[in-house]
Amino acid sequence: MNKKGLQKLGTGFLTATIAISLSLTGCSTNNGGSSEPSKSAGGASSQPASESPKSENKERSEVSFWYLWTGAEGEAMEKLIAEFNGSQDQYTVKGLSVPDMQKIIVALSSGSGPDVTDNFSSNTASYAEKGILEPLDEYIARDNYDISDFVPAVLDSSKYDGKLYALPSNVSFNMMFYNKKLFAEAGIANPPKTDEELLEFAVKLTQVNTDKTIKVLGFPDYPFVYYPNSMTYAMGGDYISADGKLTPNNPGTLTALKLIQSYREQFGQDNIAKFSSSAKYMDATDPFMTGNQAIRFDGPWFGHIVKNVLKITDLDYGVAPLPAPAGKPELAGGGEVSSSTFFIAKSAKNKEGAWAFLSWLMSKETMVKMNKDFGSLPARSSLYDDPSLQSIPDFQAFAEAAKSPNLKSFPAISVQAEYNKVIADEFELAANGKKSAEDALKAAEEKSQKLQ
Repeated sequence: MNKKGLQKLGTGFLTATIAISLSLTGCSTNNGGSSEPSKSAGGASSQPASESPKSENKERSEVSFWYLWTGAEGEAMEKLIAEFNGSQDQYTVKGLSVPDMQKIIVALSSGSGPDVTDNFSSNTASYAEKGILEPLDEYIARDNYDISDFVPAVLDSSKYDGKLYALPSNVSFNMMFYNKKLFAEAGIANPPKTDEELLEFAVKLTQVNTDKTIKVLGFPDYPFVYYPNSMTYAMGGDYISADGKLTPNNPGTLTALKLIQSYREQFGQDNIAKFSSSAKYMDATDPFMTGNQAIRFDGPWFGHIVKNVLKITDLDYGVAPLPAPAGKPELAGGGEVSSSTFFIAKSAKNKEGAWAFLSWLMSKETMVKMNKDFGSLPARSSLYDDPSLQSIPDFQAFAEAAKSPNLKSFPAISVQAEYNKVIADEFELAANGKKSAEDALKAAEEKSQKLQ
């Protein structure tokens, strides 16, 4: 399983936030624009990596790096490790694929883990609260490391209690993918721009069999995990107030919930459930790939997987921002943003080496290489016009959307996972017709108050 799969499983209905990602210490560059490590470093990996001849002249100190990727992404990470090791003569990074977040966290908590590892922005606050992350502010200030071009929302998601604990390698948020052929057949010229149009178009696009089961799903109900947070933020909602109060019962979430309830009530809860349960995500038989889903909320990896992994060439689709609330164009371009992140362990045995590697990995030049290999959107917005990234499917659509000031990250609080679960559980109960939208959000509000 690759890291995107881990993110989907590990963050519940948060998109994962789904995803794609990287972290380190030492004598780094004068700014984040260069990929040259300040005082060079070196390394090996769990898979054989060539060492620079420089290692023969100077003893290197070892940096341990565990990463979640496997398969082709893991191989790409090993190439980056080898490149870093060959670029300097001070450190040797040894990489190891450990696709088990819990195993890594247990090791870090016991002091037996790596110097550097990766995770997701949704976990930064809770890990920082546990004391297993090294604050990066002093390293950044000491080396004048440039982080000014990181997308603000994803950089904020790497902070906790005023300190920066991780560096994001990419930007992950959902956009609306739509099947142009199905739209044309339904007489719809453009993708929906508002919540009202979304429901109207979804009804027109839905096709049912003679037994009333769903043949073509018109609403972005699948994968369900991508809908609640994405649509909450698209509808102008927020899960925390300016004064730090948790606000699961907000107008945006209520609108998002009533939309999906309306669609499911019209076409039947059981029919929607049957359709979703038989679907296989990112497979050749995925309903969007086979022309059985008209609208889909998904992330920047979608096009890469469709065209470069599954090699589907006859799927004619478009990409558009998520719908905005009707009558509120100022809220257009909203959504939930997250990222893959890299951090230094508080218990790291080689913090300077860790920072040297992390700062190199998150530099502009290396970030381009990494995101090109992974088919993802870099966390540094200054890279969006880089020629080598333009071949990534749908890249410019996501790069343009990433500029929206209405993208928000899930609250960076120590009880983030617990809070997210409260929202997810109640949202799903209401979406499944077990509760009214109002009762579900009231229950979420009461439960969240106990977390503060």
